[in-house]
Amino acid sequence: MIKVLPGDGLVVVQGVNIRKKHQRQVQTQGRTLNPGIIEFEAPINISNVMVVCPKCDEATRVGLQREDNVSRRVCKNCGNLLD
Repeated sequence: MIKVLPGDGLVVVQGVNIRKKHQRQVQTQGRTLNPGIIEFEAPINISNVMVVCPKCDEATRVGLQREDNVSRRVCKNCGNLLD
């Protein structure tokens, strides 16, 4: 994760939602910005972020398993404990 924007409910994740921007050559305050195509990570909604299970190494939904008044997160794919 690169950046969290809690006010907007957005997250910037490295390598996800890559966008391309065509940049024109601009001169400001004696500096020149190079022209070309710039790739950058755009923010995604925080509800679309998933947990990666360490056992099956895939993005998965999370389930809850309750034992003796203690809740634990469980991988929905393989059933492995995430905590």
